Amino acid sequence: MKRFSTLLLTAVTILIATSAIAQTTSKPKLSAGLLGALNYTQFRLKDVPNADYKYDAGYAFGAYLNIPLTKKLSFEPQIQYSVLKYTIASQTGTPAQFEGTLQYQSYPMLFKLQTGKKLSLIGGPQLDFTNKLTNKTGLNFYKRDFESFSMAINLGFELFPTSVVQVYGKYIYGLSNMRETQSKIKSGAFYNDGIQLGVKVRLFKGKDTPPPPPPPVAAPAPVDTDGDSVPDSLDKCPTVAGVAKYQGCPVPDTDGDGINDEADKCPNQKGTAKYQGCPVPDTDKDGINDEQDKCPTVAGTAKYQGCPVPDTDGDGVNDEMDKCPNEVGVASNQGCPDMTPVLNEAAQSFYFIIGKAKVVDAKSAKSKADPVVDLMNKYPKLRLAVEGHADNTGTDKINDPLSQKRADAVVKWFKDRGISVDRLTATGFGSKNPVGDNKTKKGRAENRRVTLVPSFVD
Repeated sequence: MKRFSTLLLTAVTILIATSAIAQTTSKPKLSAGLLGALNYTQFRLKDVPNADYKYDAGYAFGAYLNIPLTKKLSFEPQIQYSVLKYTIASQTGTPAQFEGTLQYQSYPMLFKLQTGKKLSLIGGPQLDFTNKLTNKTGLNFYKRDFESFSMAINLGFELFPTSVVQVYGKYIYGLSNMRETQSKIKSGAFYNDGIQLGVKVRLFKGKDTPPPPPPPVAAPAPVDTDGDSVPDSLDKCPTVAGVAKYQGCPVPDTDGDGINDEADKCPNQKGTAKYQGCPVPDTDKDGINDEQDKCPTVAGTAKYQGCPVPDTDGDGVNDEMDKCPNEVGVASNQGCPDMTPVLNEAAQSFYFIIGKAKVVDAKSAKSKADPVVDLMNKYPKLRLAVEGHADNTGTDKINDPLSQKRADAVVKWFKDRGISVDRLTATGFGSKNPVGDNKTKKGRAENRRVTLVPSFVD
């Protein structure tokens, strides 16, 4: 205890002395903050041949006070609460060695030499006081088995020494044998050995003493090179005559359109004098200015000189989408007249004999289908998809080719009446898409049919 009191008194004396020295300097000031770190430690053994320790992770946290001695050198006492972990790598024979954690109250007394803005070197003694012991294994080791006071040497580095957050690393080399002579550990020497990696956060720093002001100098007579009554010391354009409002520069033309900002109604957009410095307007916001836009109040496209895409026949489908631009139609038929009634009536006239591709009533089919031929002749871009169907009499092996033959028969019917085959397609769907009840004679007759699906090509 006497030794501890002596060391503590020495540490306090050093703190007071270095603090007094620091207060006499005119530049750096005291700073202080908190720290946290990871410890990687082991016991460095001497004269213990049957055991070995490995490095294991612990932690530390605490506070520091930095006392500048010169511009580059400072003294930094710290107080830490440290937990060091000791793990056996190997041991043979008896007695078994300690394995667990020791908790310390540590007092690093570091000197810090700043070698640059990003790096400092640190070193100095460390005083450790053992607070608590925790066993990992079932062996009963106690705090009294280890010295309550020990010493070590620190050597390391610190990154970003002048910033608020600092990162440091140091090697801690134990100088004291931790084995208490009266403990159950009867022989050998146990020295602390480890690495500490940590972060410091500065919470306080005194203000630096500002340098004394320079002696007053008589002001020279003002110079005005460009003769605009704004002296060169205040003139941002000293060689070009300007006005005081713009600190000696001419009235600016921000957008470079030749119209100065005071006369320019759109100073940040290039424009013309006709529109008081603004661009030619685009009233309908279609990207075509009013002087080139033939429909300046209605949004349009460049292709139509600013007007919308026309709809010649007024059916609500514009000419670029309308397959019949000169004839009123419907959107569902791409702008052409609705052909559904004619096509459906014609398709319903093609009813077939059971199991054959022969139309039941060819005369009726002709009378109902001739209007379709007229439509095909009237609209050269019209195409027809002929879809053949069958009832469920028989199997798919029979019905699929049969429905194809029925579709082919209708295509041939149109071909024989002068319709080009490249405007017609035939597809058989077998019995997959019934429209009537296959359980009744009427329903099966309805299912032996074709459908006509129109489309247009460009």
